[in-house]
Amino acid sequence: MQVQGSRRRWDLDVSCKSDSLTRLPSISLRKPTSLLAHVGYYGSVCVSDNQGLSLDPMRRPEIVAFTVLAAYDLLEKWDSDAAANTVEFFNELEGYWLGLPDSARARATFEVDCTDRLLVAYLKQEKGTPKWYVTEREGKSPLAFDTKRLASHRALYVHLPEPLAPPIYPNKLGPDFIEAILARMNATQHALWDQLVGPSKNGPKRLVLLVSVPRAAGGLSLVGATFGAKAGKLDPKAGVTPLTVRRHTPTYMRERGGASLDLLDKHVVVLGCGAVGAVVADSLASTGIGRLTLVDGDNYSEDNVFRHIIDPCFIDLPKVVGLGFEFRRRYPGIRVTEVTDWAQEWLKTAKLDDIDAVVFAFGLPTLERSFCQAIRSKAKKRIPMLFTWLEPLDLGGHSVVTWTDEPGCLDCLYRDDEGQESLQSRTAFLEPNQAVSKNLTGCSSIFVPYGALQSRRTALMAAEHLLSALTVAEPSYRYWVGDGRIAAEQGLRTTPWRDDARALSFEEASQRVFGRPCKRCRGAK
Repeated sequence: MQVQGSRRRWDLDVSCKSDSLTRLPSISLRKPTSLLAHVGYYGSVCVSDNQGLSLDPMRRPEIVAFTVLAAYDLLEKWDSDAAANTVEFFNELEGYWLGLPDSARARATFEVDCTDRLLVAYLKQEKGTPKWYVTEREGKSPLAFDTKRLASHRALYVHLPEPLAPPIYPNKLGPDFIEAILARMNATQHALWDQLVGPSKNGPKRLVLLVSVPRAAGGLSLVGATFGAKAGKLDPKAGVTPLTVRRHTPTYMRERGGASLDLLDKHVVVLGCGAVGAVVADSLASTGIGRLTLVDGDNYSEDNVFRHIIDPCFIDLPKVVGLGFEFRRRYPGIRVTEVTDWAQEWLKTAKLDDIDAVVFAFGLPTLERSFCQAIRSKAKKRIPMLFTWLEPLDLGGHSVVTWTDEPGCLDCLYRDDEGQESLQSRTAFLEPNQAVSKNLTGCSSIFVPYGALQSRRTALMAAEHLLSALTVAEPSYRYWVGDGRIAAEQGLRTTPWRDDARALSFEEASQRVFGRPCKRCRGAK
């Protein structure tokens, strides 16, 4: 297909071979003669990212026409403004680099931070396909990098203030590109280059050069190449291979995966790492909390497996040990401290100055009330405390946030309608003095029945509650009310509060609970 533009004629190939309804037809420029934004090395025109696409399969001709016109508009837009085209093209440099012929893949754990330095690279050949792993020269490779049996190669990372133009079809990446980078290096970078290409004990090897450049849209683009050296110089006969790098760094993966970089320096202590506390901790880690202290003296048992997130291989080991291992494996850069002791012992020596929040997931009202008062008296700064617990069976779950230096504490919940102290929480959904515990093999196996879905729903609510509390310094209460079908079948009686709670907003419920502080926190320090 030929389409006449304002300055040139566009020769386009339109492919409708795919029957998929998840993407538009593909459009390609037959003979790319210049670098154009959103046009690949082989001429593919990136009309849409295909995210959230809604197509009518009965209107295929209109879909093709729409795609062609969108490609035409894109080509015309960037062809008409050379300066804007250059800026946008280099914003998308990594995408173009990915399409270069004979490109190899690499995975890297070093931080792309504009600090020039030597690295180490490992080459793995999988069915003839090379795969590179690039890490810092010092330190341990992550679990995902199986480099034990791989030979090491030298690698260099440098940052340049301006990008270099990649090859245009049909040209390939060659020694001239490496020479152009050398021409732009400063004295410090040249000294590192000399170490990269210097004599090797084991003779000539493939070397790796990784280069970052700034993006006008923000951040840094990272591209690379492998090549050979001889007598301390680039060996033009050894060939140059483009290297596309996937970044396994905490900052990149956090931002790309939706985790907040602002939470990286936050330290949260989770007291009680059972079915609810473990999911709270996992949810906080996945959102970007960079430091967790996990406190629980209990061991993982077979009774926990179906409502806990830890792998069964950790049975008979402390729960916090299993959680710590899982978190380090899943969330690069996270710092986890495991305390294999009960929370009461932890509190005796705990230093609260570097803590940003405390989570209580005991499900034991007496202990939680005691801890609330103890931490309020011990803390020398404002700290949010989150208390979360489940109702039995399918009745619901609760989450309460109070602060160490604000009116409103956990004891505010334990009052009757006249404001007098009570052993029953005014937010309970189940009337008191009803037996709900069960056992399978006698008293040694007593447990309160609830399911994994109920515990996870409560934990997710609690994690969201805590994250919002990090910016809003006031006591608050959240909950979810289950349908209670199983509880009703067992003849259990529920409280009027359970019915009232369905019609209230969280703000209204919080006002009822904390509107008048109890005598313990009235006029809080």
